[in-house]
Amino acid sequence: MDRLLLARHAQADGHDHADPALSAVGEEQAALLAHRLSAEPVVHLLSSPRRRARQTAAAIAQQLGREPEVGPFLDDRTPMPSAGHWDDYPEHRWDWLRETPETEQDEDGAALDAAWQRLTGMLDDAPGTLVVVTHAFVIGSFVASALSAPPSAWMLLPVGNATITELQRRTNGEIALTRFNDDAHL
Repeated sequence: MDRLLLARHAQADGHDHADPALSAVGEEQAALLAHRLSAEPVVHLLSSPRRRARQTAAAIAQQLGREPEVGPFLDDRTPMPSAGHWDDYPEHRWDWLRETPETEQDEDGAALDAAWQRLTGMLDDAPGTLVVVTHAFVIGSFVASALSAPPSAWMLLPVGNATITELQRRTNGEIALTRFNDDAHL
């Protein structure tokens, strides 16, 4: 696979901590996203285990005629600074970061870095597309990693529901961001 399409799940109905299903708007967004991706040469479809991501991936899978693989490594996570790294983040964000549910805290983004390495390891020179349905902070973290950006860069990358972010492996091995937060299908 030489392309990676990161899709944020469609709009959820309810509070994130309750693992909500898609809202009526979200179901429509997921159908539009699925239609948009139906023309892509998708070789593999991965999804976060959260219900809103699985439902979005199911809509895509139905269009593609393939089953999504649920990957716990794609779960909803928030990169959190460890004790010695709070200065890597803007001070005005510290209180907000401290309110992150413990189950979503990813100290120094270690789990997200491992997930990024796993995804990039799936890319090779063979043609085809890997589609990943996951969450806003996960996508922001992956983009920041691809761009070798500072630890807090993910906070500056607003990712909308049911949008597409595209990364491509270049012939020299570099991964380039070719599209971010694309919502033309909505």
